[in-house]
Amino acid sequence: MMTLAETKSAPDPREQSAEAVYLAMSRFPLIVRVLGELSGSSVPLSGDNDLHHGCKRALTSMLAQLSRIQPAPGGAPSKYEDIVLGWLHDRTAEKLIDADQLERFQQLIERVLGCHATNN
Repeated sequence: MMTLAETKSAPDPREQSAEAVYLAMSRFPLIVRVLGELSGSSVPLSGDNDLHHGCKRALTSMLAQLSRIQPAPGGAPSKYEDIVLGWLHDRTAEKLIDADQLERFQQLIERVLGCHATNN
């Protein structure tokens, strides 16, 4: 049995899962920005294909990280959830990232964080 002090200092499992999702997706805004720069270029430059391929690999790596996060128990949404869902539902991201891949991100986040992931 835990004491009151131990209960207060024990980390919230939902907050930990939300933070793990946030950390796994922390490169997402950078990837979207790079893809935006690449798509806005009228003349492809040397190395653009490599950058595009690297962005796709980074997104795949992020999906793999999300799939390894343990699902969180129910509870109130955290600031991390709001941030991640904001990134995911950004119009620029929706335009630049494959719809199937965005759907997979959504599914994994819903699996980890529960029904709150769709309330954006």
